[in-house]
Amino acid sequence: MNIVCHAFPAWDGNYVKSTVELMKAAAAQGHRILYVDYAYTWTDFFKGILGKSRVPWRRMLGLAPRLRAERGLHILSLPPVLPSNFLKNPRWHDVIDRLNSIWVGRCIRRATRRLGMEGATVVNAFNPSFGVHLAGRLGERRLVYYCYDEIGAAAWAGRHGARLERRFLEQCDAVVVSSEGLRDKQSARHPCVFTVKNGVDAVHFCAEVPQTALPAIPNLAHGQPVIGYLGTVDNRLDIDLLEGLFRRFSHAKFVFVGRVQEGPLRSRLAAFPNVFLAGAHAPAALPGWVARMDVCLIPFVKNEFTAGIYPLKINEYLAAGKPVVSTNFAPLADFSGIVAIADTAEAFEKSVAEALRPCAPDVAQTAVSRRRAFALGNDWSEKAKQFMAICCQNPG
Repeated sequence: MNIVCHAFPAWDGNYVKSTVELMKAAAAQGHRILYVDYAYTWTDFFKGILGKSRVPWRRMLGLAPRLRAERGLHILSLPPVLPSNFLKNPRWHDVIDRLNSIWVGRCIRRATRRLGMEGATVVNAFNPSFGVHLAGRLGERRLVYYCYDEIGAAAWAGRHGARLERRFLEQCDAVVVSSEGLRDKQSARHPCVFTVKNGVDAVHFCAEVPQTALPAIPNLAHGQPVIGYLGTVDNRLDIDLLEGLFRRFSHAKFVFVGRVQEGPLRSRLAAFPNVFLAGAHAPAALPGWVARMDVCLIPFVKNEFTAGIYPLKINEYLAAGKPVVSTNFAPLADFSGIVAIADTAEAFEKSVAEALRPCAPDVAQTAVSRRRAFALGNDWSEKAKQFMAICCQNPG
């Protein structure tokens, strides 16, 4: 099966992306994949030239090959495009997007001809800004929209994302969502919606991490429990809940592994001496960080945005065999009996205390085995099979 994945997520980066993992797994299963990388703007380009950010500016200018092979698939880097998200006026925003789409479409068609992938199924991954202008212009046999988040709540798409998504849905043959919350929303807008929930590189996270490879945590005392969080630190987190935890478990070290996107949130977390902000780390390093954790958290607020989330981290925690405590922010019935799901701050604290309480070695090992067995059923290879079965359906 030939798949052109026109992705919003960049191929590279210091966090796990469901689009990238699905395409890697699909390529390993024999599908031919062209991954169209994130469309960096001219603003991004100049920041890269000045050393203010890391962007593939040589490939963007064509000074290095834009089309490259990696992990059994092909990745296409695009030339710089004009920035448009800053524009408040929808008409002018769409004019810029249309101009960008003309150039981007030519690059994609050139790559598909070179690879002999004309007539492929196009998967638009959370990228309706390009999708509405390129639908039907890439010679696709089938157009699938992969929606893995609530676009109206995304900071980068707050002005125009929701309206463009509604337009794009009218042009798609099928929609794939990553959670029950998103399924309920998109089913009211499109007649053909499928759910493929997020997965995990189970083997990667199940593997034992050598003691010498464990990351260092500053000022960690011998025997001090570690309570951890893996993922972006942003407004999804219930900061009031967390501050209560920091005080209640003042004897523990709290470790946050991921990008911190908001200055005020960073300040509130860093104010506590038992909190360590480890920053973002490459996916290969994440099992080592999870191995350091005694309890793993998903402390999300409950709102319209988080209701559509199926967190990647939940299966990563479980694959490592770790106890997980989560707020009841979204439909999480799949994890009943495996994950402690708390409705209140008091219940959350109680669940953390229970997870930290020592138990008999045989009981602990049984719990670890049960968590890992659950995560193995959610490996990315299985998710890719589900995704590709949708892509392989006949249009119409």
